[in-house]
Amino acid sequence: MKTYKQGITFLLSSALVLSMSAAVSAEEEEIEYVPLQAEVLNPIGAASVWDVNSHSVLFKLRNGLVGKVTVGSTQYEIGNKTGSFAAAVILEGTTALISEDDVFIKNVNLENASGNVLDITRQSKAKMFKVKADMETEPAEQSGDAADDPSVWVHPNHPEKSLIIGANKKANPGGIEAYNLDGQRVGSYGVGKMNNVDVRYNFKLNGQKVDIAASTNRTTNQINIFAIHPSTGVLTEVTGNNLASHMEEVYGFSLYQSQRSGKMYGLITGKDGEFEQWELFDNGSGKVDGKLVRELKLGSVTEGIVADDEYGKFYVAEENVAIWKFNAEPDGGLLPEARIDTVDGIRLTADVEGLAIYYAEDGKGYLIASSQGSNRYALYDREDGEYITTFMVGDGSAIDGTSETDGIDVISYGLGNRYPNGFFITQDDTNTEPDGSVANQNYKVVAWEKIAKGSDDKLEMKGVDPRKMKKR
Repeated sequence: MKTYKQGITFLLSSALVLSMSAAVSAEEEEIEYVPLQAEVLNPIGAASVWDVNSHSVLFKLRNGLVGKVTVGSTQYEIGNKTGSFAAAVILEGTTALISEDDVFIKNVNLENASGNVLDITRQSKAKMFKVKADMETEPAEQSGDAADDPSVWVHPNHPEKSLIIGANKKANPGGIEAYNLDGQRVGSYGVGKMNNVDVRYNFKLNGQKVDIAASTNRTTNQINIFAIHPSTGVLTEVTGNNLASHMEEVYGFSLYQSQRSGKMYGLITGKDGEFEQWELFDNGSGKVDGKLVRELKLGSVTEGIVADDEYGKFYVAEENVAIWKFNAEPDGGLLPEARIDTVDGIRLTADVEGLAIYYAEDGKGYLIASSQGSNRYALYDREDGEYITTFMVGDGSAIDGTSETDGIDVISYGLGNRYPNGFFITQDDTNTEPDGSVANQNYKVVAWEKIAKGSDDKLEMKGVDPRKMKKR
């Protein structure tokens, strides 16, 4: 009988537990979850990133307070305050979901409205002027969405022999393409579907200082590195074995050459907002290897990225949200230092794509952003982030204007008699010929003095040698 009673007790207890579990499950099913970044933080203008290592969303409110929400935990932090959600934070794909919590949302909104140190400046109303292109490159050899992002290599002894190096998203014979300053294609390196490209100088390889071009390769999902011959400009691949990205698909790219440590870094962005920073180094066998030194994730798609080597900052375009400013050193934290501007259809219209830095004397200069949705280019002061002006590249008699631009670049150094103050270069999505026919995509070049003199605001025209950067 004793065993039977125990059995009865066990059955009753089990039934009670099952009943309670069912009630709890029903209760849990009624909990409503909301995407933290998309529906809580982004609408109020907060900055937020995903910390891969701690599985947390880190955020910065407009008043400067920093907060943290961790997947698997009910606890949250806002400044020095803590609180609890009704249920643990969950991850759905790459999206952090919180249980709908009026207290958390109220506190976030109150703090966010109490001040604004996140926005670097109150941006003024948009201005606009037009310029016409001085030169265009040969069209890409492939039709469709091929040409993407240009960069400029400055010849060490004969600036007029400098090259435009472009990324081509159509593999073979696309990949990386080189053009002279007359726009003629002089080199093609079919290494894969290359997305963004950048150039730097004085990289130590095989005991020598060499110029390098580097690009994100969407075919192999890695960084490819090329040494540039100092006389001919011919590219030789020097990619090592350890440059494969951890993100699902590489997208945007910039090099960063630290004036603080002397180290070279590759900065990669991804379609889901991912960011990786790779330290690049000579592997001792004449190749370039890398190691991942920092990673984070913004709330939505990012591509455009550029580093300011002198100030030790980088800027990234979250295409439908904002341009963010970060510390470029690998120990510079995960949250942005500031927001340069928002994508609100005034100065910037989605998508915000290419970014470039115009280096002027004495630390002056400009951040330039491609506003793809409005076919325009916005200029911001490089030192304080203040909006200055906007320009368009319009139709000329022989060269058409640009539309739906992806990548851009600008060089402030004089490149011979034709471009004594350097030039601005931009990808053109729809390359229209004088007879009205549409050719394959290409790049358009505008002499910098046209932009400087076309603006109502006085713009700098004295550039710097890209091989002689200074710590600022």
